[in-house]
Amino acid sequence: MTLSVEELLELKSVTRKIAEEIAQNYRSLISIALSSPHDLASQLNISLNRAERIIDEVREKVGLIPTTADELLEIETKRPTITTMSTNLDGILNGGIPLGMITEFSGSFGSGKTQLCLQLCLTVQLDKSEGGVEGSAYFIDSENTFSAARLAEMANAPDYPLEPKKVLKNIHVAKAFNADHQASLVQQVESLIEEENIRILIVDSIASHFRSEFIGKETLVRRQQLIMQHAQQLQKIAEIGQVAVVVTNQVLANPDAVLSGNIEPALGFAWGHRPAHRIFLRKTRSTARIARIFDSPYLPEREAVFHITPYGIRDQPIGF
Repeated sequence: MTLSVEELLELKSVTRKIAEEIAQNYRSLISIALSSPHDLASQLNISLNRAERIIDEVREKVGLIPTTADELLEIETKRPTITTMSTNLDGILNGGIPLGMITEFSGSFGSGKTQLCLQLCLTVQLDKSEGGVEGSAYFIDSENTFSAARLAEMANAPDYPLEPKKVLKNIHVAKAFNADHQASLVQQVESLIEEENIRILIVDSIASHFRSEFIGKETLVRRQQLIMQHAQQLQKIAEIGQVAVVVTNQVLANPDAVLSGNIEPALGFAWGHRPAHRIFLRKTRSTARIARIFDSPYLPEREAVFHITPYGIRDQPIGF
């Protein structure tokens, strides 16, 4: 929902002229609250002092002020989630993929990363009573992994209740051809959140272009800077837009890694502190995959088994 002039006039520091300017340039109170006074002053052509007062009022209105742990607990327990269609996987995630946060799935080739992403494009559209949030999906494909045919197969599952043709129209897909293009696509999503009711943004994978374009120690600093900017934009979309941001990550060999097979997610510390949940996927000899939460301030380390079936992610290899 876009900002209304009348809503903005409830702020003591806002005149009608300023309210009209804000409504044209900002999509939500949160986006104002997270702005810097200098940016707001420049955007609205007002004094820095007034910009500071407006931001302070908005922050108080939306609750971006120090609070207590019990109030934060209430917020966290009410946070909407998107089901993965696996009760096992949902279980270790406390209900599913959370909105307002970044969730990372890493793993080797064939571990199920893209299959999970495709599944989430479908489940985000489900009714809230069925584990969805009645929203649409935006899929940024950097590795040519998106398959409309596979998605259609999953949408025709007997236990998926929505009309496949309508569902596919609610999934927006963009191919990222390089790191700059990938960052640009993420920036464009921000303006589509309300218009298209985007509730999940998927980047599959976040690492591919950065690893292929920035090779050698002399490019490391520049690469890390761009990754941090990219991560900050994803975080902004998650928090301001209340969108579930899901990224997949490649893995690389490291003898000192704590994960199975002496491998670890790519992109290093510049990226590693951004996701709220980091989940490592392992492939077995069957349709089963093992998901392990290995880094999350919100969840304990634990594992779940799920299966990749013809109809998508499920708890059992045969269920139809």
